[in-house]
Amino acid sequence: MTKQQAIKTEPGVDGAASAEVLASTLAKKGYKAIGRYYSKSDWKRLTQTEAQQLIAAGLTLFTVYEDANNSAAQFSSETGTAQAQEAMRQAKTVIRQPTGTAIYFAVDYDASEQDHDQHIRPYFEAINQAFSEAGSPYKIGVYANGLISQKLLDDKLVDFTWLSQSTGFRNYQEFKDSNKWNILQGPPVRISGTDFDSDTMNLSQGSFGGFTHLVPQDNT
Repeated sequence: MTKQQAIKTEPGVDGAASAEVLASTLAKKGYKAIGRYYSKSDWKRLTQTEAQQLIAAGLTLFTVYEDANNSAAQFSSETGTAQAQEAMRQAKTVIRQPTGTAIYFAVDYDASEQDHDQHIRPYFEAINQAFSEAGSPYKIGVYANGLISQKLLDDKLVDFTWLSQSTGFRNYQEFKDSNKWNILQGPPVRISGTDFDSDTMNLSQGSFGGFTHLVPQDNT
């Protein structure tokens, strides 16, 4: 039995388009989890109504923050602070994401070791600082290639890793085979006319930082 065969998994999807009207369809097709966005961009941002519908259908919701986040120049301490604060604002006041769950932050390109040292590590250090100053309401995850996922684990700057589907990116196979990932992104799928990426949730790692309820309005 290979390492990949030995782990316990369940299927999920993620996408930039609203999945509100597809919540029950996704559940009926056997998907157990769905990833949606926090962002400054309205068009891809998760809404509370959508979150409620996805959870009501029995799906575990997980969140990722991304504006562009697709080149080294877009990562810095200043950007990390700003995106961390906006992610926490949307999670807490808009969606009411439960504390102790995760917000992933996207590194959406084939980042190098130099990029990690000069840009991405300072970005995640700033995220950690912002979260700490806010009382550490959420855990921190990264969506990235294998190299960056492993580097940030080594840095102890993330609790969760989501390996991007780009098999040609740095250290993809090495990190996949390590089974250190919490989420493994797979090929695109189209469901009722809406495009998603498929995901494999690694239950052998325990939680992947998702949530199945929202904090009641009167709780702080």
